[in-house]
Amino acid sequence: MKKLLLLALTVISAISLSFDLKTFNIREFDGKLPLISLETFMKNKNYTSVEGIVYEMPSEEKFRTKADVDQNLLSKEKIAGILVITIDELALYNGKKNTALVAVNGVVYDVSSSKLWRDGSHRNMHSAGQELTYEILKLSPHGPVKLDQMRPFGILVFTYTQLGKYGKDGTKNYVSAFGVVYDMADSKTVQKGVHFGYPMGSELTFEILQRPGHEDMLNRIYPVGLLVFSREDLKHFNGTKVKVISKDLMKSFVGINGIVYDVTEIDEWQQKIGVDSNYRTGMFYTISDFSPEEELTRVGFVIQ
Repeated sequence: MKKLLLLALTVISAISLSFDLKTFNIREFDGKLPLISLETFMKNKNYTSVEGIVYEMPSEEKFRTKADVDQNLLSKEKIAGILVITIDELALYNGKKNTALVAVNGVVYDVSSSKLWRDGSHRNMHSAGQELTYEILKLSPHGPVKLDQMRPFGILVFTYTQLGKYGKDGTKNYVSAFGVVYDMADSKTVQKGVHFGYPMGSELTFEILQRPGHEDMLNRIYPVGLLVFSREDLKHFNGTKVKVISKDLMKSFVGINGIVYDVTEIDEWQQKIGVDSNYRTGMFYTISDFSPEEELTRVGFVIQ
């Protein structure tokens, strides 16, 4: 009996340590789990994705479900990170000759098994390979309930460069704040891709903090993904190249332990956050025992 009880507790513990993207809240992501790019994932033979969570678990099948994996293997210690797919990569999975993926609320789902998404088309209204948060939550008669039956594939991310393509030429009105990308589709204040002088397709954390009430506004619009920076993207935020829209100020970002912070208005920021003067903005660093102060503002993330 004791052995059976111990086995039951072990299984329950393993299940509780597993991570479920179906309950994932993209607004609350804190960067503690690494973001693993699709490219990195496919190249690493030791990685297996179980419904979007990457485990150090070699397998002949790269993508698996919880139902076909021994639950004892899904322990916290084996989690390598979360699988992410960029908005440009998502477009390739349109269900025509490959997997049909759609993104809603920042989570990417595999809808290939659904008859309603045959050949990547849903009732001739929506196509796979797209970010469909507004369409599913606002326009669809059944909302997101059908997605409960679909397998999570990973998390949607936008590189800073990709974000900049939106808000013009008929594209969606996406903006980013505090590391989360939002869809401003429901906002009546957006006119011709501009909101109170701020163009869509921009990272607007600093600007939002300057306008009372705007931070609360984020709770009323749709989160669609995370903002990530490549090394080349981050180089532009070294205090000399990227001009802030709302005032004559150059933004300074630094990436530390997988999170990108805005240190623009922090005097002697290296001393303030406990690093030496050799650390420069516009670059990524890994620092052990790093614990940022509350005033340090997160603006994005780093992907592996």
